[in-house]
Amino acid sequence: MTVSCQHSRSSGKHGIHVVGGGLTGYAAALALADHGYSVRLYHRDEESADPLRTTTINPVAYGFLKSLGVMDAAAGDTPLAETLAPIDRILVTDDIPREKPLDTVINWDKPETGPLAWVVRNHDLTMALHALVEASPLIECIAARITDYHPQHPDYGHAAASLITDQGETIPAGLILAADGRNSALRQAASLRVITRNLHQTAIVAILSLDAPHQNMAWQKFLPGGPMALMPMPEPQLASLVWSMKTEDAAQLMEVDDDRFAMALDDASGKVFGGLRLASPKQAFPIIPQHAVWPVATRLALLGDAGHAINPLAGQGYNLALGDIMTLRDVLNTAGDTGGDIGGATVLKTYARRRWPEVVMMTMATDGLNMLFSFGKRRRRLAGMGMAVANLPPIKALAEKLASGRMFNRG
Repeated sequence: MTVSCQHSRSSGKHGIHVVGGGLTGYAAALALADHGYSVRLYHRDEESADPLRTTTINPVAYGFLKSLGVMDAAAGDTPLAETLAPIDRILVTDDIPREKPLDTVINWDKPETGPLAWVVRNHDLTMALHALVEASPLIECIAARITDYHPQHPDYGHAAASLITDQGETIPAGLILAADGRNSALRQAASLRVITRNLHQTAIVAILSLDAPHQNMAWQKFLPGGPMALMPMPEPQLASLVWSMKTEDAAQLMEVDDDRFAMALDDASGKVFGGLRLASPKQAFPIIPQHAVWPVATRLALLGDAGHAINPLAGQGYNLALGDIMTLRDVLNTAGDTGGDIGGATVLKTYARRRWPEVVMMTMATDGLNMLFSFGKRRRRLAGMGMAVANLPPIKALAEKLASGRMFNRG
């Protein structure tokens, strides 16, 4: 990775501290180092990426990661770019009986500019990011568990906040970026209020083997209990499953054997790619969207799931996290160029205000779609009207612009 600035930027007297070594924390540290900031990155030794989970990256996010060198970084023995599956077409349907499984209600086709999005295994993306983090001279990696935060340091007063480790060490910090996940210890320590919506839904995730090739198509079907999504993998006859449903239904499906689960898959999908079979173990996790009412505190900013964990139906969670990082980097650059305190209240308020529109729009869109099309047949007529409206060219274009990341002048 090369530093894009001609000179190193000041990270402030007490430095920039990124807490969390996952996909968001690694990307934040790389983005800041790429612009000349020195960063301390705190991670836990046991942190690793789930081998079954995948991430969908929109065009703006892809361009951002490419600019950091992530696409050329090694994911094992292969450059990351060669492990991605492009999405050339998206089909969205519902559970109204149709003559053919691929009959669709809404569809998007690849524009001339390239794929609509890409799918990457979390494990591969983590390896590529980690390799760059380890190689950067501006990133200091520290294996430590950060458990607490105080807005003022006992020795430096308002000039620094405090990070506290599980060993009782108090670390002065000029700016803290909390990338420590949806159960963020830093968010809780800062008493930042969170709005949580328990939908009583659970998502089952797995890698599936397909009888017919996916042809780089992402497919989603809205069922009474929640949406079922099949995302293409780099292998032509593998797909990533994210199947949301009522929690009690998920509990039952998690207990059945592989043959019965395959029957349930075929019944729900209508054999859209022929028969579907498990190619990995299956996992389940509760769907509980949440967002922080205000994503900043004294010398502290929330990034990614620490600030907003949205419904997985649109695959936009990591794209929002990268939007946080891009916005924060731009705000820090402006403050640094004018001699401002990069961890000061003015900078953090600017970051919060700039992120509010996209986060709110994506949260409302994913929550709204899930509520509109799920939970039984009472809403079928309303859902049909919603599908018809969503398929209107202006609405489709607006949705594509939001999903691509281009609505807020990024890319």
